[in-house]
Amino acid sequence: MISPARGVLLMLVGTFALAGSAAIIAGLDSEPMSVAAWRCLLACPMLLPFIIWELRRVDRADALPVRTLTGAVIGGVAIGADYTFYNTSIVVIGAGIATVLINIQLVILPLLGWAAEGIRPMRSLLWIVPMMLLGVALAAGAFGEDALNWQGVLAGLAAGTCYALYLAIIRRTAPRTLRPAPFTVLGIVCLSAGLVSLAAAGISGRLTAPETWEGWAWFAVLALVGQVITYLCFNMAMTGLSETASSTLMLLSAVFAVMLDVVIFARVPTAWQLLGCALIILGAWFAATRSRRAPA
Repeated sequence: MISPARGVLLMLVGTFALAGSAAIIAGLDSEPMSVAAWRCLLACPMLLPFIIWELRRVDRADALPVRTLTGAVIGGVAIGADYTFYNTSIVVIGAGIATVLINIQLVILPLLGWAAEGIRPMRSLLWIVPMMLLGVALAAGAFGEDALNWQGVLAGLAAGTCYALYLAIIRRTAPRTLRPAPFTVLGIVCLSAGLVSLAAAGISGRLTAPETWEGWAWFAVLALVGQVITYLCFNMAMTGLSETASSTLMLLSAVFAVMLDVVIFARVPTAWQLLGCALIILGAWFAATRSRRAPA
């Protein structure tokens, strides 16, 4: 358990690392499915020291029952699809708006619970969903001078849906213990996601690999920043923060991503797109905070 102040600091570092990974992806000249495969597979050996340390401190039977291991494997398939769509969205519409769009998962997650288990979502979704959809339309450029770039927007929404599916699977297969093994689960997720993405890229003829050591180095940096640092910070921070505070602070990754998109790539969103991003982030914030309360 860490202090709330340190938890906030770790969440800020994690969200900035998440936004930084989006900027790295935007700078890579590689096929999105291959990026998803290599970032996950290269993260596995980096996570290994944490996994070994963790397995020495937990009761493996309690922390890693069959349902949890199965959920990690299936969740890896979902996160592999999430990364593929997310990478596609980044390439088409930029890291900033793509990272904003993925926050649609905070609305989709309760809808998945409603469809799968009959858990009625909060009534506030009746106005949160239209607000976020308006934000999506604005972010896509609905009132701009350029044509709507729906390919990137739909890819971003698909990424958010796959991420919500991943969270739903991981939460419903989590072990009933106070001492879980999050890094071991993350390692299994990365391995599953990497292998599935690698196989899918190979079968579809889209498998590419860096041709230089510099290219491999950038993929290694992506794995370190986007997988290891991000989730290490998040996993540690959540021991000292409430779920509401954690979910809310994660939204800052979208803000950081927009800023990095402007600073690094000089890709400046229009005023309408900024308004759309603000509506999406606001809707995600409402969904994150109100979902922890009793249904109205």
